[in-house]
Amino acid sequence: MRSGARGARGARGRAGAAAVLARAALRHQRRSWRTVFVAVLATSLLLGCFALAVTTVALGRPAVERYAAAPVVVTADQTTHHRGAHAPLTERLRIPAGVADLLRSVPEVARVVADREFRVPADDGTGYPGRPWEAAELAPWGLREGRAPEAAGEVVASAELDLPVGARVAGYRVVGVADGPATLWFTAPEAARLGGRDTVDAIGVLPAPGVSTGALSTAVRAALDTAGAVDARAAGERPADDTGELRVLTGDGRGAAEALGATPLWRDLLALFGAISGTVLMVAGLVLATLITRALRHRAGELALLRAVGAQPGQLRATVCREATTVALPAALLGAALAVPVFALLWRPVTAQAATVGLGLPVVPWALPAPLLTAALTVAAVALAALPAAGAPGRPAAPRGSGKRQTPGGRAPDRCAATPPPARPGGTGASACGAAAAPAASVGGSGGQPRPASAGRRIAGLGVLGLGAASAGTAVALPGDGAAAAAGAAVVVMVIGCTLLGPWIAGWVLGLLARPLRRLGGVGGWLAVAQGRADSARLGAAIVPIVLVTAFAVVQLGADASVRHATAQQARAAGSAEGALATTVLTTRSELGDPVIDRHPALGVTAEDLRTLDPGVRAGDLGALGPGTVAVGTDRARALGAGVGDTLTLRYGDGTEARLRVVAVYERSLALGAFLLDRGQLAPHVSDPDAPPAPDQDLERRLSTAAVAAIAALALLAVCSTLTVITVGRRPERALLRRVGAGRGQLGTMLAVEAAVVAVTGLLLGAAVAALPLTAFSWATLHAPPHLPPGQAAALVAAVVLTTAAGSLLPALRR
Repeated sequence: MRSGARGARGARGRAGAAAVLARAALRHQRRSWRTVFVAVLATSLLLGCFALAVTTVALGRPAVERYAAAPVVVTADQTTHHRGAHAPLTERLRIPAGVADLLRSVPEVARVVADREFRVPADDGTGYPGRPWEAAELAPWGLREGRAPEAAGEVVASAELDLPVGARVAGYRVVGVADGPATLWFTAPEAARLGGRDTVDAIGVLPAPGVSTGALSTAVRAALDTAGAVDARAAGERPADDTGELRVLTGDGRGAAEALGATPLWRDLLALFGAISGTVLMVAGLVLATLITRALRHRAGELALLRAVGAQPGQLRATVCREATTVALPAALLGAALAVPVFALLWRPVTAQAATVGLGLPVVPWALPAPLLTAALTVAAVALAALPAAGAPGRPAAPRGSGKRQTPGGRAPDRCAATPPPARPGGTGASACGAAAAPAASVGGSGGQPRPASAGRRIAGLGVLGLGAASAGTAVALPGDGAAAAAGAAVVVMVIGCTLLGPWIAGWVLGLLARPLRRLGGVGGWLAVAQGRADSARLGAAIVPIVLVTAFAVVQLGADASVRHATAQQARAAGSAEGALATTVLTTRSELGDPVIDRHPALGVTAEDLRTLDPGVRAGDLGALGPGTVAVGTDRARALGAGVGDTLTLRYGDGTEARLRVVAVYERSLALGAFLLDRGQLAPHVSDPDAPPAPDQDLERRLSTAAVAAIAALALLAVCSTLTVITVGRRPERALLRRVGAGRGQLGTMLAVEAAVVAVTGLLLGAAVAALPLTAFSWATLHAPPHLPPGQAAALVAAVVLTTAAGSLLPALRR
């Protein structure tokens, strides 16, 4: 019992000592920890924003607008299936009009309203959406003025069309103005004549008095099951798997019957923000590890002194852990809290843009705490995980040799390799040289003499670099998304390799530049070379964040710019086909044994279109393009293993499966799409063949660009923070150099030369790391060299140079 009590008192005593030491360290090292605080806060804020984006998109649903007043909506299943995999369809799959007559006989049903949308050509060559007037009550949208249409030549115009009562449009007379989006409303017989009598888009079902939504949906499903499976396709066409079955929708699910583009966009946004969150976490792990490691390692001398005067290793480890926790956890929580107003401000344009395709992305207050807390704890954990990388604090250095004068750091002072240049006014050259040998070794200095990096680390770094190069090489053999994924993985792996090899890279660069730096920099240049050689790990740690931000920005910006550049070039060379019909088609494949459905852009063309179009045919003859045939882009042909004369199985945008013979392979698929088909064959599978193509909103591309900018800004902040911590930790070193005669100008030149070496090396190494995967991606997907606009390249260089200067020079100017 007594020994147990003594053990408990000892543990409390060690914990108390650790707390006292941690508080003292936080006071005396507040500039370094303040920099860490800001970096952790910014990381948590950014990750919190993307966590909120993932959560909000995950809870998003197609908006319910035109069918808001109908508790039950019957529509076709707008999803295609393949061995358990499924994908949303982008073209309307209609259902037989007879389903409405079937539902009218259900006792729980009071009213059945069939809705169909079609296009009404206008005199100026454009067109208007048309719908039956009775479908307006499903919203409900009512009249503002005038009356309902009663004859075939009468319409009601939505207020958005700005057509007054009595006006004529597309050969019809406006007899009323109603609420709702831009639409012309027709009588039911006229709408059936214009939109097709045999099929409808959806059926709204209104309940009899006293019938709940649940009871109504159950009765509707029972009636459809009794009648048997109903397929919306015309005779002779074959659906893919179970595509075409009817669905009974209630609640938020009714929105799927309105906006076909909402679900594909929802899936793409969810995948995009998930991938971005992973990238932020990866960047955070690299930069925070480097930053916190440097914040602790420059205190090695201080910790060694504490160990020498009796502090136990466990106390020192507890002290460091308490310091890091005291800084990282509040910073992460504060960053997550600040993410809420930042996200609310930046999310508005995303919500507005998504609404144009019918996707609702409301911010749900009850769903905010969980992702924010997860983001904060994740960032704090990543920051604390860097502590082991800093080494065991307080480990005393063993004396080396005998009979030699030892510094408190345990290493004999180095001698100058060559005689320094004469002293300049305000400093003493010889003294400065001697001081430059190992000024950090003094107690309370910038961290004691660094331990040499192990050969195992060098071998590991070279191995990781080799893995990255191999990953980049695989991108050449992969198509499309696979090449992009391989290139992205290669960048991450190669940056990790550079992190491991940082000290050797820094030493090699200094060896290469030593003579010109000494000649051009004078005493300051000599000091920079001497200090860099004395602590190459410090210089390597300063270079690594710049390599990260440069490689990441070059690959992300270069890939997007290369695709744009190649697409523009192909578009100019291919010409235009104004009458072409744009849509998407689907292909199926297996990936690691799992079924996958891919979506590709396709173009429906006529013989007249092909006279003005130059797809760049590499094999076959486009003149043979007609019903039952297809032309395939080179990349897609390679991925599918198809050539001229082979038969491909495709699914149109409405899910219909077709077997088509390949008659040509062409190279300008970026501009024209992956497939060229006969327009007459494609038109029946497009919701509205006569509709003009919608403007390309390109929401995903702009979100991706904004995310790249945000991550690059985080990486630049990490660069500045790391350099600031390094510069602050070298204050005793600079003070010692001043005491032995180095002038203020000489020290300024030393810092400037070091900053220039760090910036140039980081930029060149980052560009080299990015060059291999970016080139592999560009040749694999574009068959062209990569392209980075000079303006973007100049902006990146300027940002890195200014950030390096701010982190290296500004802290040295402060007392």
